Amino acid sequence: MILSSLRLVFRPMEACDLAFMRRFLSDGELTRWLPVDYPCPLDLIHIHVDRRLEHWDRFGFGTFVLQDAETMDPVGYCGLEHVVDSPFIDLRYGVTQEAQGRGLAFEAALRIVAHGFQGLQLPRIYGAAMPENRASVAVLKKLGMRPDKRFDCYGDNLFSASVDKATFEQQEWPMAQNA
Repeated sequence: MILSSLRLVFRPMEACDLAFMRRFLSDGELTRWLPVDYPCPLDLIHIHVDRRLEHWDRFGFGTFVLQDAETMDPVGYCGLEHVVDSPFIDLRYGVTQEAQGRGLAFEAALRIVAHGFQGLQLPRIYGAAMPENRASVAVLKKLGMRPDKRFDCYGDNLFSASVDKATFEQQEWPMAQNA
């Protein structure tokens, strides 16, 4: 399954994406906002990628690698995944330093959330961000997510939020949602 938006192509993560994820997850500036201990050593990056692949195999959806629609270079990742040992579906995203500041995180998240509600028929989608990561919190809020204390999978030190299908679909979204 390949999705797209105005400036991005979404391709399911594959084993060949290990090199890209190695560059991403070993970058201290990019990973300082993740809720676990990063930057990641190589052995944990292999486990991280393997878990993304297993999620696709098990559920038929998961994390996509984001490619610039013009150059096809990878610029980030975005997807929906089950949180282990919970009923929650979590929105996950990140973009490279070179891609930041262009609205690509929101564009990717908007497309993925729309796919989650329209294509996967999910009733609610959750997201979390470190409160200090104002850009990520802004993306979640812009998607219509509101604080949700039920989503405490990553600890109570995060901004945890959710949006239901009806609330999301009441918004007027830019063309990126339907691309």
